[in-house]
Amino acid sequence: MSAENVNVLLLGATGYIGGAVLARLLVNDKLLFDVTVLLRDAAKAEKLKPFGVKPVWGSLDDTDKIRDLASHADIAFECADADHIESTKAVLAGLKTRYEVTGKAPALIHTSGTGVLADDAAGMRDTDIIYNDRDIEQLASIPRTQPHREVDLAVLAADQEGYVKTYLVLPSTIYGLAIGPLVDAGIMNPQSQQIPALITASIDRGRAGMVGEGKNIWPDVHINDVAHLYEVLWNNVLSCKDIGHGKEGYYFAENGEHKLYDVAKRIGVVLKDFGLANTEEPSTFSKEELDKYFYGSDSLGSNSRCRAERSRAIGWKPEKTTEDMLASIKPEIQYMLSRAG
Repeated sequence: MSAENVNVLLLGATGYIGGAVLARLLVNDKLLFDVTVLLRDAAKAEKLKPFGVKPVWGSLDDTDKIRDLASHADIAFECADADHIESTKAVLAGLKTRYEVTGKAPALIHTSGTGVLADDAAGMRDTDIIYNDRDIEQLASIPRTQPHREVDLAVLAADQEGYVKTYLVLPSTIYGLAIGPLVDAGIMNPQSQQIPALITASIDRGRAGMVGEGKNIWPDVHINDVAHLYEVLWNNVLSCKDIGHGKEGYYFAENGEHKLYDVAKRIGVVLKDFGLANTEEPSTFSKEELDKYFYGSDSLGSNSRCRAERSRAIGWKPEKTTEDMLASIKPEIQYMLSRAG
């Protein structure tokens, strides 16, 4: 496939993960990519044109359009919404058409997340349960009722049918302010979700907060390392390397882990230093605060532990560590305050 242009469909191109993936595609020097992206923002669509990207206006609910776009793709990336089952079904239907026309199975790199591993600890305990992306039996035991699982199972079933090769990327707590031309152009969201959400709530309440006692454990990974995993995957896939796909195609993204308390405490240190809190010590979010800041969810207090052995085995080499994650909190807060002011 390296002698031809590779037709790429990317959903979520203006988001934190999707934008990071697109940035890597644009500087790729091994393959020629014809990239089509679906997006809702007409202004951002215009901004993307100078980058050599074909923008198509639409949302994840435009399933007929998504199906048609996917029918022309050699490889599709889903980076928009890990729980939007109808858009995933549309992508799969389009890729099936592609297979029927070409006789070659296209590839789908679908973004899930380690939230699929989450328990109900509510910040009150840690866990010894650690998932491994090479343990096929363990991964198959994840209940359908877990977050993201319904969509993941649809992706796995499609691979089982044989018309597409699927790869599930499961990032953990992603951190770090994204930088680069797409951010500078106002196209890409430069922030993650979990840590900024904690920061927003903590600033508003005047004290760092946590779910329960913050004893729960999550892995972490820098946004650049996440983007690198996608790049490693597509290079393996498009070079026809025999790497795991389908039920053997889970790829965790983690390079260390932390307790929620440690994140909350670092937020507290920075807020006190900036005069935005009277104490460094975090306190537990009340039920009313969970309702106010997190739609009533205590999911930030869950445990989600994993080891990215399969990801590393195909050549992924993450660089940033948990210490880098904690160090990223101060510039994250500075950025958020500058935007607010």
